[in-house]
Amino acid sequence: MNLNWHFLYSPLGVLRLLQLLVGATIIILTAMSGFQGLVYFALFMSTFFCLTTLILFFITLLDKYRVGVNVIHDLLATVLYIALMGIMIDQTLYHSYCNIEDYRLPCAYNVFLRAAVCCRFCLVLYFFSTCYQ
Repeated sequence: MNLNWHFLYSPLGVLRLLQLLVGATIIILTAMSGFQGLVYFALFMSTFFCLTTLILFFITLLDKYRVGVNVIHDLLATVLYIALMGIMIDQTLYHSYCNIEDYRLPCAYNVFLRAAVCCRFCLVLYFFSTCYQ
């Protein structure tokens, strides 16, 4: 079995590793927030794209590279991460009531804010990956 080690150090390989890292961060932040409404969809989609990115990473590392599949995957991920970012922004605004200084009860505002920022970063990574190919 021959591995494509040049891919690992290429810009596309670095983008894939960053996508996996940020995707895992989004999964952790979404799971920490508590499940309600559209957060289920956000958790499912971020998990789905993290797993498919991992599969495509290993397929490309094994030198079975298909440009069309990767472009479609990255384009679809870019479009759906726009929706995920919108969901996280909506949840952040919904929980903004507890962003006051002396609020004592647990609040998911900061978690949703971090998840929205991570979704934006992941959106940019997938967009760069789409353009790079």
